[in-house]
Amino acid sequence: MNIESDQNTTAKEKEFLKINDMIKKLGVTRTQFWRMRKAGDVPPPVIRNPQMWLASQVKEFYERRGNKEDVGTL
Repeated sequence: MNIESDQNTTAKEKEFLKINDMIKKLGVTRTQFWRMRKAGDVPPPVIRNPQMWLASQVKEFYERRGNKEDVGTL
């Protein structure tokens, strides 16, 4: 068992993204981000004040969305 890789996995699972991180990752403006959030194109935050998202959940959200869009285009 590799303890170092287990610690890296745990750290990645607990990485939080703030709104500015989300905006950077998505490459959108703050206004566009809030429009996307209202439309359901962004997952809800796991912490409400200040709003923060778990990086692993954001990644899963977009992977699932990508898979649904791929199926729709076949």
